[in-house]
Parts: sequence; C-alpha cells; structure tokens
Amino acid sequence: MDRLTLKHAAEALLRANDRNGCTVPAPALYPHQWNWDSAFCAIGWAYLDPRRAARELEMLLRGQWENGMIPHILFNPEATHYEPNPKVWQIDQAPGRPQAIATSSITQPPVLATAARFVLERSGGDRTVEEILRRVVPAADAWHAWFLRERDPLQQGLPAIVHPWESGLDNAPRWDAALKRIDPGEVTYKRKDNAVVSSEQRPTRFDYDRYFFLVAERAKLSFAPPTPSSVSFLVQDVAMASILCRAEEDLHALARALGIEVPHALERRAKLAAGIASLYDAERAYYHDYDLVGGAPIEVEHASGFLPLFAGVVPLDVVPRLLAHLRDPNQFGTAWPVPSAPVDDPHFDPRRYWRGPSWVNVNWMIIEGLRRASWRDDAARLTDRTIELVSRSGFREYFEPNTGEGLGAENFSWTAALVLDLLAKS
Repeated sequence: MDRLTLKHAAEALLRANDRNGCTVPAPALYPHQWNWDSAFCAIGWAYLDPRRAARELEMLLRGQWENGMIPHILFNPEATHYEPNPKVWQIDQAPGRPQAIATSSITQPPVLATAARFVLERSGGDRTVEEILRRVVPAADAWHAWFLRERDPLQQGLPAIVHPWESGLDNAPRWDAALKRIDPGEVTYKRKDNAVVSSEQRPTRFDYDRYFFLVAERAKLSFAPPTPSSVSFLVQDVAMASILCRAEEDLHALARALGIEVPHALERRAKLAAGIASLYDAERAYYHDYDLVGGAPIEVEHASGFLPLFAGVVPLDVVPRLLAHLRDPNQFGTAWPVPSAPVDDPHFDPRRYWRGPSWVNVNWMIIEGLRRASWRDDAARLTDRTIELVSRSGFREYFEPNTGEGLGAENFSWTAALVLDLLAKS
C-alpha cells in the first residue's frame, strides 16, 4: 500500500484496538494492557489525539505498586483468554500491590517518560495534556528510582531483570545459558498462545517451563528485591539499562517543561551511563549483558546491543564499529532489518519470536539512536526499509528478516503506532 493508505490504516488499527483509554497489543493474543506496548502506542496516538495519548500513559499508573514498580501487565477482568492469568501471579498477599486492579509481579522496559515527553511536545500546549502528564512525572520518577534501589544489588548502575519477560525480548538466545541452569521440575500450566499463532513462531516448551517456574519463584520469595544468591535468574540487561538511561533524560526534560522538580533524574542517568560503558566489549565491539548468578558476561550478540545508541551514550569512535555489525549481511544486515539475533548465531531462527525476526519497535529505537549519533543516512535507510516492510506485510507483530513475511499476531498496535511516527519523520 502507498504511504497515505498506510497512515490511514495505522490510525484505524489504533482506534480498533482501543479499550476505554488503553490500547491492547493484539486482541486475539494479548487482551490486556502491557507496559511498554502502551508507551509505544502513545507515541502513535499523539498524531491522532494528544489527549488520548496522555490518557494511555495515565492508565498505566493504575497498576503502580507502592514501591514504585509499574508492572508489565495490567489485567482486564473481562478478558480470560490469556495465560498466565492473574491467579498464577499470586500477588494477593504481595506488600504494596495495587488494590483496584490485578497485575503481574514483574516490570518491563521503562518507555513511559520517553513517550510522555513526545506527547507533550506534540500537544501544542494543551492544558488537559499537561495536567495528565503532571501526574505521570512523579509516578515515572518513583519507578525509575525503584530500578536502581531494588534491582541493582551490586550498586553498579545496571538494573537487573528477574525474568526474560521483563526484558520484553522474551526468548532471545542471550538468555539460553542462564535458563539452562534452571531445573523447573514438574510445572503445570496452560498455554493459549499456540492456538492463535503457529507454535513454530512462539517460544518453546523448554522456555515456558522456566517462565512459569520464575513466576512462581517471585511469589515464593514474597516478591523481595533479588540478589545473585536468592534467585535463579538475574541478569544485567543492556537494553533495560539503555532504555532507562534514555528515560531519565526524557523525564528531566519533561519535568522542566511542566515546572516540576525531579532532582535525581540526571544523577541516575549518569550512573546508568557509566554502568552501560562497563558492558562494552572492545574486542568484539559490542555491548553484552552480564549474568549475575553465573558471574560472567553473556557473550551473545543480539539487537539489544545497539540500544546504547538510543540512550545517547555510545562514544563517537565506537559508533562506526557498532554500525559494522548492523550493516554486515552475515550478522544484522538482512534484506529486511533488523533481525533480533544475528544470522551467524547458531541459534538464529528467522521465524521464532525474538530468535531472529525483525521488530518495528527495535528498529524504531535504533533509528532514534542513529539520529542522535548523527548517522542520518543510515537512519533514513532503516526508516524507509521499515515502512516498506509494513506496507508489504501489514501490521504484524514481527517479520521474517530475509523474506519480509509477517509473523506472530495480526493487527499489532505498536507496529501501527510507530509507523505513524516513522512516516511523519521520513
């Protein structure tokens, strides 16, 4: 479809997936409110209705825990076709849980403040938008503080994830070794995802056994802050740190524009930037995660390693070395970039979720990072290729990086939302 038709189709999809102020990612597969999905959707909504965009972000605050965490799922009680359901998370006795809504017990990458800044800038001084975002600022500040208070046990400026779902990049090959250490025993659960999307495109039974084990472990440990000796999975995730680092910058700018004080945002950002720098492997010219339980870096390349660009913390002399990976056809330079895992990874699978397919949200963050680093030609090429991919294959959840075939859920909200931004800036 041509670009104008694509724009109108994206707008229609967002409206169709609206559920009373929040956008479900894909009605058939994901019927609840997901954290970073909503933030990405707000970026698209800002082109249609800035007030509706601000409301999307405010809806996330319903699920905030007293300790500041904003969980990765806020459950819709009318939607029952998703597993794990609220009972599986066992948060009824969790200290500080929200009373008015059921949620998961883990978080997701904090895109909230970045999206809020974008919405404000698109709003043209709308008073209603500003009033809503004044409520978002302290909530985002509390969430950001939570990451370095309760998820940085070594105080290195590197928030750690306790579950692959927290990364948003669930079954990425970078988690394989850490998950293989876990013996989940007999785990009983239901899966409904494979009834909607072909099993060849979804995480495996091996993955899901451990996903449900880790959900139960959080409850067993009374949702306490993790340490390397107390949990089975604890990884310093370069993507999480990068997205949070960018969010601190955006939170500071948002608060200043609204006349609100967030005195520690830039201090936290500096600490995160130093932490991210420590994850850089100069020999391989790549940013790697660190396994706190195993006590070693995870020397597995993944698209997440480009996200320090999104944070704006990559030294100028390192950017060309990162771009060499991005351009290499044997790594990330596929016909329809950016594959979530490099082609030369022995576990690369071009059709299975985060083990190879290309995702529009990752492309969007890399494009933003390339623009920040003043590599505008590369950003423009990736922008055009991403728009063409969606024009050819529709608003799918992810895409086969060699053929461009649409995979995963259909009518996927953040694909539509972020295409609206890419169209506006191309």
